[in-house]
Amino acid sequence: MTMPVDPAGRHVVILAPMPLEMHAIVTAFGLSPTSDGEDAPWTGRVGRSDVTAVHIGMGPPLTRVATSRLFDGSVPGHRDVDHVMIAGICGGLDPDIEVGTVINPEIIVEYTSGATYRHNPPGDAPRAGKLMTTEEATLDSELSKRFREEGCLGVDMESSAVAEVCEARGCPWSVYRCIGDRFFDGLLDQRIVAATNPDGSGNMAEIERLLAAEPELAVKLERLSSDTTRAARLAAEAAVRGCLALDG
Repeated sequence: MTMPVDPAGRHVVILAPMPLEMHAIVTAFGLSPTSDGEDAPWTGRVGRSDVTAVHIGMGPPLTRVATSRLFDGSVPGHRDVDHVMIAGICGGLDPDIEVGTVINPEIIVEYTSGATYRHNPPGDAPRAGKLMTTEEATLDSELSKRFREEGCLGVDMESSAVAEVCEARGCPWSVYRCIGDRFFDGLLDQRIVAATNPDGSGNMAEIERLLAAEPELAVKLERLSSDTTRAARLAAEAAVRGCLALDG
């Protein structure tokens, strides 16, 4: 079913890197599918905004492509975008900030280039600290400690790419991230990272192989799944509040 939209209304697009983040966004925003396609956009309305949610996959390259596509007038069904959001989980860097904490960074940093972007989300929630965007998931504890020493509260793989493309297009953007894991808690390791597909879904064959070889890994995976699912929900709910704040 396609949700009718007001062509004169504000259009907000929210990007979801991973399937669990997309599910959380669809639920929190109360969206409906536009078609039966696996990665088809979902649409709805929150406050005075028409909302479109898109699953984009993980990492800066996929994010740049997906965000740039939002501004491509040659794409069938193109509609102008007034605000771009991204919502989902991030890795925590501060032992004093618990899993399940939504962060509202003041600065987004791209690790590769060092480029920085000032975060000005809608609403009056206080902003603090930095969010670091890396090209891939990092489990390097020394690098993570350095990020923390530089004032970063969390690390993700997409936010700076959204900021980069949107600022080049003069389009407002905002980031909604919740800590889903922390490197020093030891739940995430390179094997689990390697068992994640580029679209953010799990490689079930590889996960089953890992569990067959190491059954005790199931405890870690269950905890990680629970924590990240809750964090995705909290990030999506924060994005809803941001969308409503656009109404003033």
